[in-house]
Amino acid sequence: MSLLSMFYSEYNWLWPLVTLIVSMFSVFLLKEHKDFYGFLFLWTGGLFLIISTFLARNDHLLYYIGLNYNFVTFVEMFLLLVASVFWVNAAALLYNNRAANRESLGLYIAVGLTVCVYYSFMLHNENMANHIGTIIVNTCLSLLFGCSILRVMRDKSLGNFLLCLTVVLLLLKSLSFSFLPHMVEKLNILQWAWFYAYIFAVIFIKQKQQTLDLQKSWNTIDMLNLQINNMVDSSPFPIVIAKITGDKLLLINSTAAKLFGISKKEVPFHKLKDFFVDEANRLNFFSLLEKEHVVRDYDLMVCDLINASPFWLSVSAKTIEYNNEMAIYMAFQDVTSRKERESNLQSQADKDPLTMAWNRRYFEKLVPECIKECIKKAQNFSLLLLDADKFKNINDTYGHKFGDKVLIELATICRNSLREDDVVARFGGEEFVVFLNNTDGESALKVAERLRQTIADANISDDNGNIIQFTVSIGVVSSEKTASLDILLRQVDDAMYLAKERGRNLVAMYDEQAVQKILNKKIKSEDRQIHPIFQNEENEEISLLDSYENKIL
Repeated sequence: MSLLSMFYSEYNWLWPLVTLIVSMFSVFLLKEHKDFYGFLFLWTGGLFLIISTFLARNDHLLYYIGLNYNFVTFVEMFLLLVASVFWVNAAALLYNNRAANRESLGLYIAVGLTVCVYYSFMLHNENMANHIGTIIVNTCLSLLFGCSILRVMRDKSLGNFLLCLTVVLLLLKSLSFSFLPHMVEKLNILQWAWFYAYIFAVIFIKQKQQTLDLQKSWNTIDMLNLQINNMVDSSPFPIVIAKITGDKLLLINSTAAKLFGISKKEVPFHKLKDFFVDEANRLNFFSLLEKEHVVRDYDLMVCDLINASPFWLSVSAKTIEYNNEMAIYMAFQDVTSRKERESNLQSQADKDPLTMAWNRRYFEKLVPECIKECIKKAQNFSLLLLDADKFKNINDTYGHKFGDKVLIELATICRNSLREDDVVARFGGEEFVVFLNNTDGESALKVAERLRQTIADANISDDNGNIIQFTVSIGVVSSEKTASLDILLRQVDDAMYLAKERGRNLVAMYDEQAVQKILNKKIKSEDRQIHPIFQNEENEEISLLDSYENKIL
């Protein structure tokens, strides 16, 4: 009985076909496994060549293609020779993950070819050819067995053990066909045990590979997380990662910890909202982030937790997934100095540089909003117009520098004597307008009288140490009749000149009939505050409020 018939029989040739299919599938399955891919590829190649000798044993096929037995014997021996080359290389890969020595393998192939030609075409001894084939197969299997034992000793894994068991069972099957042919039928149950062991070996090798790959992936993820954490921690910009649900801090780098005045050990005990000063601004920021998912260069006022001192940060934020949780990634930049510069520039744009009172442009922007709020709340408001009496004489007598001191003192007294939500603005020259929030006409008169008296009692010293006093005339108007700012400004202007007409250093409520009488009366030139060059001309005094038109809000 030929040794090669252990892989097939006349009635059961599908088993070899299944064996080849499973072997090729195992090569594909473990193509990424460097330790076993080369071995399985060579193992499958050798197995394919050995099983393919079935074609050489098919008499009907040989007669059909017209081949003689000498040539068939050569083909069979040659296939076994090539199969042995595959298995020798497979054994070398099992032993040290290297192919067999090329010079030795070349010598072996040369000798094998010589033997094939000699026993096939010269000696014509088919039995001797079968014996040589048996020796080649058993020798290769013994070599594979020895190398698999060494591999198991190096790596006592289940996959290596099952692979060694596969070779052992196949070697036992080969030996039984060689030396105990009469026992083959009794061992029929174990004929394909090597094949089942091979299947389990491939399964466990693949499982181990997947486990190692998974562990490698987790190690890579851990390493990447560590690298990311190190990059975040070493960033010169403050960076914070906070959990969306619960607002819990997940990560804060050293720069941010120093900025907010906490240590990294304290991070789990704080929430992101602990750092915000303006609650409305914080809610607006998170609302924008929830809508857009990305926010860039958003200015927030925050504070450190040690001194609770506020400062400004520009934040860029994005929603991300961090450690399987939805989180907010935020990078900060300290813009406190920029905000201070902006505040200074805004202050310069909105305030009079001499008196630091609001200027006319800001008054025209702010007061209409205040009026809308008063109307919404059904509240009255009033306007005062203050004008320094005989201010031209002060400048001419004591100089413009002293005149500036008078204006500064006037603005200071107004700010100190009024509420925070009242608006004091310099309209130009020596005229100041005051918006009194939630104040009716009667209350406005009292406020104006108190201001007039406070200003009259104020003492200002000139460069020579002389104490100088000055007075103001104040016009008063209330929104009880109209809420039009344009109309009220013209009326308060008329009321102020009414106070001047009545003798200065007075407070006058707007009276339409009294104002009409003044307009009909010719004003003497010496009583006008005009430049001397115009003293002989019949020109009326021009008010800074004359540009306003009567428009109803």
